[in-house]
Amino acid sequence: MSVFKSILSVLRWLSLDVVAGGVIFSLAIGKVANADLHWSIPTALGCCIWLIYTLDHLIDGNSSERDPSMKRHAFHKKFRKPIFIVFVLVACFGLRILFFLPYQTLIFGCVLLGLVGLYFLSIWLFKIYFAKEIFIAVLYSCGVFLGSFSLNSDMDLVIYLLFIQTVLMASINLLLFSFYEVAHDTQDGHRSWATHFGVVKTLNHLLLLLVLLGVSFGAVFFLAYLRTNFC
Repeated sequence: MSVFKSILSVLRWLSLDVVAGGVIFSLAIGKVANADLHWSIPTALGCCIWLIYTLDHLIDGNSSERDPSMKRHAFHKKFRKPIFIVFVLVACFGLRILFFLPYQTLIFGCVLLGLVGLYFLSIWLFKIYFAKEIFIAVLYSCGVFLGSFSLNSDMDLVIYLLFIQTVLMASINLLLFSFYEVAHDTQDGHRSWATHFGVVKTLNHLLLLLVLLGVSFGAVFFLAYLRTNFC
């Protein structure tokens, strides 16, 4: 049992659960939006998600001379050389996949990659903190919906509401991580939502996001009711 738990921990530290969730969610959105996703779209998405999360963990894990207190960061610091080799290989594979992407998706993807580059430039080179968790939630949601949005310009309003819900759920998830890891982030000198705004305000922000998520769910049900009874 301990071996199984160790394997699951390593898979989680390597963000493979996030990759799998993003790819599956992207395929589901494509079905709902009636968008015929080329195989290269979820493949490129999986590569991008892993590269972004891994680079972020490598930066956090190696930002200090002392050993990180968080196991995820400690893992990336201890195995930074083999992880970096895999990082380069996945990056090369991802660049090759770009040649198979539909033209519209490639254009949308280049814009999104530019925003990702801006994020890493701000935290790595300029040491700027600007709502990291919300920014990542928006980027993640845009990546998941990128294929469907680029291939189908005539989207139903429900799809846009689903996009908003995805941003809200991803934001809640990341703020929860920030809340529970505030002690580790403070100890390691990392800036997060909780270290920047404080624990109490973070709880208030979480409550606000949950309310907005509930409102968005209500809007979907209300829209479905109108269509059923008046359309």
